Amino acid sequence: MTDNHLIPTREQLMQSVTLDYAPFYTILPAVAHEAKIENVKFTTVRGDEEIVARTINAQDTERKHVKAGESSKFYAKEFKGLQYAESVRTARTALPAINNKILKALHKQFDGEVWNGIDNNGVLVSSDPNHITNVSKKLPLTISGNNGVDALLALGQALKRQVEQTSSSSKMYFALYGADAQDYLLKTLSDGTTYGKIFRENIQGITLLDVPANLASASSGIVVICPDIVSFNHTLLPQVENSGTDERNGEVWVNYAYGTAMVDVKEYGGIIVQPLTVAD
Repeated sequence: MTDNHLIPTREQLMQSVTLDYAPFYTILPAVAHEAKIENVKFTTVRGDEEIVARTINAQDTERKHVKAGESSKFYAKEFKGLQYAESVRTARTALPAINNKILKALHKQFDGEVWNGIDNNGVLVSSDPNHITNVSKKLPLTISGNNGVDALLALGQALKRQVEQTSSSSKMYFALYGADAQDYLLKTLSDGTTYGKIFRENIQGITLLDVPANLASASSGIVVICPDIVSFNHTLLPQVENSGTDERNGEVWVNYAYGTAMVDVKEYGGIIVQPLTVAD
């Protein structure tokens, strides 16, 4: 018979987590919705198999009504998860490390879904009527004098002015995504001053952020987010749902789950996406 006291509990697993990843979604004001998972089946993974959460039950899918000003929006709520199985003999020592690995992988998967609008409206990709995507702009590849930093400053001022003309929000984040946009801030003038330093000094009233590279590997740009008029609707954040033992197979199992999320832009221009290319 298994001595369950040798197996970490759900609470112990959650308390021992050291998440080596900073999710981008945490910058958004959060609105929590009810979450209830019952009688669901989890896909099981063992060892170093691919750690990917999948939808765990069709009957748990709901359409949540979200009010935003005078418009009505719908939040498709469903749950995703996986189960990890480990031999009882090695679970005591193996589970803490694999628990960190799985939760990191699920936070990255969840973060990518929120960013790309996989199940609902997201940050970069959205059908929300208040979300704006501008026509792509170019920053010069060939630098001559101050042409590069001048183009960057002009773009920053234009985006700030666009916010003033739409939502008029006084608080805004400029989130740079993709290598081209982020690397542009590292360029320097002849005196060694970086474009990023000049950008921060000249575009007043903004907070400049970097988007994790795993969220934006194929494109570049700036997402302007006005946090006072944007909300991050969620149910479950990635977590250990429950755990137990299978005496017959001599295994310990741990179920992991999270719920889909929706980014709600409450006023027109609350999120503005400005795609960029670096080219002549």
